Amino acid sequence: MKHLFETIVRNEAVYMTKDDVKMPVYSDRDDVQGRLLDAAEKLFCEKGFEQTSVRELTTEARCNLAAVNYHFGSKENLYAAMFRRQFETMIQINMDAIEEVMSRPGVTLENLLRAVIEPPIRRVYEGETNSRVMRLLVREVLNKRMDPEFIVRDIKDRMFDRLGRAFKQLVPGLLSDKLTLMVCSVDGVLLHPYLFMDLYEKVVPGLTIDGLINHMVCFAAAAIRGYAEGSHG
Repeated sequence: MKHLFETIVRNEAVYMTKDDVKMPVYSDRDDVQGRLLDAAEKLFCEKGFEQTSVRELTTEARCNLAAVNYHFGSKENLYAAMFRRQFETMIQINMDAIEEVMSRPGVTLENLLRAVIEPPIRRVYEGETNSRVMRLLVREVLNKRMDPEFIVRDIKDRMFDRLGRAFKQLVPGLLSDKLTLMVCSVDGVLLHPYLFMDLYEKVVPGLTIDGLINHMVCFAAAAIRGYAEGSHG
């Protein structure tokens, strides 16, 4: 079955299959495709999809006006490819972090949680491009402007399953059939400050980024251990 994702353009839903979108290799940031993706990340995050024109994208990318259609087929496909590039990067960073921390002798649940919580929260705090694009993607999904299948498929199949196994290894009392739900709950702990960092800075005076990360790690670890020790069928 083909995987679908949705973008909204001028209030009209345009459905595209994975096969419709050219997925270039992004190893060379000096090529036209890479420059267009860089331009898309900058302009779409600053202005939004509808307010960004193809001419603005190609001007920013220093290429001719036909380049968007030539390399991606449409502005909509470029938008999707922008998300795909950063989404793939995010998943790989997290998978590498999980594998690295789980290879350490004496690894703890707190070590694992810090490895998956700290990097994205710091990227948001520092305003890195990856975090800006991913926050935009999450908001598009929440606002029903993009099909959640775009996120769910890869996160579930690649990252959530691996993180659940790691939780089970470190906290053997966790029920195997609850691992995915446990990972989703931890993801919820991460997602709120990821999207609303500015709110945290306003409602918790004096909160530092280190303090926030430490709180999230301790809170999630206590919840996981408490769940494993309780009676949950």
